[in-house]
Amino acid sequence: MNTDVVIVGGGPSGLTLGLALARHQVKSIILEKEHEITQDPRGVVLTGDALRSLWTLGLGKHVSSIGQELHSLNFHTTTHQNEPFYRTMLDSDVLEHALPCTILQSQPRLEYFLRHLVASSEYCTLQSGCEVVSRDEQANGVTVHYLDSDKTPHQIHAAWLVGADGKRGVVRKHFLEPSAGVRQETGIFEYEGIWIAANLKITLPTPQSHPDLALWTAGLDPESVYDLFWPANWHFCRPPGKPVACGRFGPHSDRLWRHEFAVPEWNDSMDASAKFWEHLTPLITRKIRPLHSGCPVEVTFPRDCIEVLRCRPFRFSHRVVNKWFAERTMLIGDAAHVFPPFGGQGVACGVQDALGLAWRLAILTKVGSLAHSRTLRESLLQAWADERRMGTDNSARLTRQNGELCNKEGSWSLPVQLACLNVADAFLGALGIRLGPFRADSQGYRGCVGGGFSTEDGGGIKLGQVYVQTRLPDSSTLRVELSDQALRHVPTILTLLVVAPIQCSEMDQELIALHKVLRQSKMDPAVLSEQSIVQFDPSDSSDHLPSASRWPVCRVAPADLLIGYPVRPGYSSGQFMRRLGDPRARYVILRPDNIVIAMSRDLGGLKGSLDALERNLS
Repeated sequence: MNTDVVIVGGGPSGLTLGLALARHQVKSIILEKEHEITQDPRGVVLTGDALRSLWTLGLGKHVSSIGQELHSLNFHTTTHQNEPFYRTMLDSDVLEHALPCTILQSQPRLEYFLRHLVASSEYCTLQSGCEVVSRDEQANGVTVHYLDSDKTPHQIHAAWLVGADGKRGVVRKHFLEPSAGVRQETGIFEYEGIWIAANLKITLPTPQSHPDLALWTAGLDPESVYDLFWPANWHFCRPPGKPVACGRFGPHSDRLWRHEFAVPEWNDSMDASAKFWEHLTPLITRKIRPLHSGCPVEVTFPRDCIEVLRCRPFRFSHRVVNKWFAERTMLIGDAAHVFPPFGGQGVACGVQDALGLAWRLAILTKVGSLAHSRTLRESLLQAWADERRMGTDNSARLTRQNGELCNKEGSWSLPVQLACLNVADAFLGALGIRLGPFRADSQGYRGCVGGGFSTEDGGGIKLGQVYVQTRLPDSSTLRVELSDQALRHVPTILTLLVVAPIQCSEMDQELIALHKVLRQSKMDPAVLSEQSIVQFDPSDSSDHLPSASRWPVCRVAPADLLIGYPVRPGYSSGQFMRRLGDPRARYVILRPDNIVIAMSRDLGGLKGSLDALERNLS
């Protein structure tokens, strides 16, 4: 059996990579050891650019079935019964991508819908119950040996092998560690800690099921009781007491709760369940004042309404691989990096690994000369590795920031520091300047030496996202969609964005010259060609989009067309051009992950950018 890419591991990272490759018509086979989706929810946070990327792959319509939006991060002293000493509000469009900032997700549901998308793809296949046992590397590819569910041996030959099989997976531990010295090492900060992690399913008590519960005499209904004991959003608790990370996750109707707390005193003779109930019981006990009594009474949430789906200790650390690839084998997701539970970055970081790798593997697959040139191949993959190390470090900084607020007891200076941070964030945000590690990924890879872009030509930034009106070639339909979708109405790996008003008297002659420049370029047509053009009108003109065009044409959708769309507070139709940075930019070479490779103000500048890109790919 032959394919382009073998992916070991059918979790979020591996499934995302398969879907992203399929968008470029690159074939992949995903080998997953388990027969069915693991029903124990693991990662519960889907955040930032990862959510944006999955939305573009087709997951957007399923998000409400996967989880609930996170509206705030809350930091408390000792217990979430206390008012937060610090709160980060996430309702507005803080990442400038027109979507929720974070979803508190059920990972089994996420994987279910990702698998559904894979099943509908002609380029990607998932094979469950397959245990990878060995690999053979050749000059032109990799042969992967595996056992199916009946222990029958099989083999697949592919050009590339990607390990997405977790921190103890076979690809790193058994293939790359012995042969290439690839191992996970301490990242930008050192952390080792044992936490007990529990997943709970809550059932609402009712006056009928629990008639003696004093809550009813306080005027509460079942939904109010749920909100009182299991408050919405996500909560961190710092000492005095044990550090805690807890909150709701999954669809609201599932009533799931994740509860994690540090147990530095842990040893294997301890009973995790007993430690859990000892810790949880005070947190689910409240003093309630009945309506017709002046004396408050202590009420504990009924234990028979709490189903423990999982409760066991985990050893958390922050580690990153010292090398992301060797020859034709790469690592993504937990196989490449692991984080403590303070930032919710595990799934998101793995998704970004996959998106950054997919378009590069597409180029290596479709441009034959690259695949056979070890120097060019390693240059392309090293740029990916450098970018993802920067992305991983950004995720680690957010994790460390949350961890410091969660693990350390407060000092007299903390309120002053937090107040200054809030004031600075609000002031700079009003100027379009995004502060801090929470927004770092949305700013792209500027500052990454060796990244896959030209810093001198404005590359490395990540485009914002807005709602646009789009007309496709030979179509009479005018659609309202997100700009990420509009920019991918091209058959090539890269997009050439032309920023110009629709009604421009000089545009016809300019486009003739543009086509000439593209025809003269020696770029492989699978990567960039005349079919790569998408025109974006930055003006607020009310002129109609042309009824006929040789390429997709779009402009910012006016507010009156967005009635009924989920427009977020703080959304700005100007954030697309603001993030681009140069109001005079005319031509933008764009990657599928919305990172700018280069931008130019005229055709001469574009020709220089194309020549530089061609040199990197030949």
